[in-house]
Amino acid sequence: MNYRSLVTLLALSLVLGACSKKIQLISSKEIKTKEIDKFILYQMDSLAIPGVSMAIINNSEMVYHRTFGVKNINTKEPIDPQSLFDAGSLSKTLFAYFALKSVDKGQLDLNTPLYQYLTFPDIEYDERYKLITARMVLSHSSGFPNWRRSNKDNKLDIKFSPGTDFNYSGEGYEYLANVLAKINNVPKDSLQVLIQKDVFEPLRIKKSSTIWNKDVELKRIDGHINGKVAKGWGISSKKPGFYASYSLQSEASDYAKLLMSIMKGPELSEKMRQEMLKVQINSKEKIWGLGIEIHSLNNEKTLYMHGGFNNDFSSGYLFSTDKNNGYVFFANSDTGYKLNDILRNFFIEKGVK
Repeated sequence: MNYRSLVTLLALSLVLGACSKKIQLISSKEIKTKEIDKFILYQMDSLAIPGVSMAIINNSEMVYHRTFGVKNINTKEPIDPQSLFDAGSLSKTLFAYFALKSVDKGQLDLNTPLYQYLTFPDIEYDERYKLITARMVLSHSSGFPNWRRSNKDNKLDIKFSPGTDFNYSGEGYEYLANVLAKINNVPKDSLQVLIQKDVFEPLRIKKSSTIWNKDVELKRIDGHINGKVAKGWGISSKKPGFYASYSLQSEASDYAKLLMSIMKGPELSEKMRQEMLKVQINSKEKIWGLGIEIHSLNNEKTLYMHGGFNNDFSSGYLFSTDKNNGYVFFANSDTGYKLNDILRNFFIEKGVK
């Protein structure tokens, strides 16, 4: 099937009169919006991606937002600006931001061992867990595995002395979520209420949610695997709760507002904003800040990024703070993860000799 035939060509109300507008890439090259539109449509066709939501940021301002394609490959109902995607691990950057807001409020200290806020019976057999801090969790240096189910005995363990190495860990994020719930004296699922108040409302994020509710049920589009409508690992009506690691339901224009705040503030204190973007762990495998992966481009430009993949949905963002340019995208298919690398190369290398 030719996926271009399924693409809603940009929602004409957003496009008319805008095709000649120029967008600056991270490479600093300027290209017309219609070139970006054409590029994304080509990649959707090539990778068999039914739908995409895409936003681009220039100088800390959103200068481009498009929705392409369909919500469901069978119904062919077009995506619109209200359509929500499963954000997968892009949830982690949002949660890190929320945790740092809690630091700003004096509720949480980045360097206080988490057990002092909330003990963790599942790992109490290993005394090293008493070393784990919020800073380690947010930089993936806690020593926890990604998920305990990856262990043969399905038990939570610690892979190395906390703070000494890198290991991507959803388990750590869920522990910190339980800590923040305890600090605020609320059930874990009620962290959505606090995120709504502390993050979404100040940033004017109006569509997103970190739990399943009636509004999400109406607006969430369908994910796809192998070209067919399918279910992944994300939340649903049967699994509606809050997960710091992966439960965010969002779209590009909403998420771009979070990235713009990380780029320039002012809703997060300058101290915490700098902490978020500072190298916290530098291992042979990865370099991480707090909730954000860090890369150096030719020792001249620092790039910040994160990807999301919940099997039937894919997402990713990339930005640089030298000119505060970047992008974020969401795709409703398993092949969308390939788009992450393609977009990264396009925005970094386009026009670079």
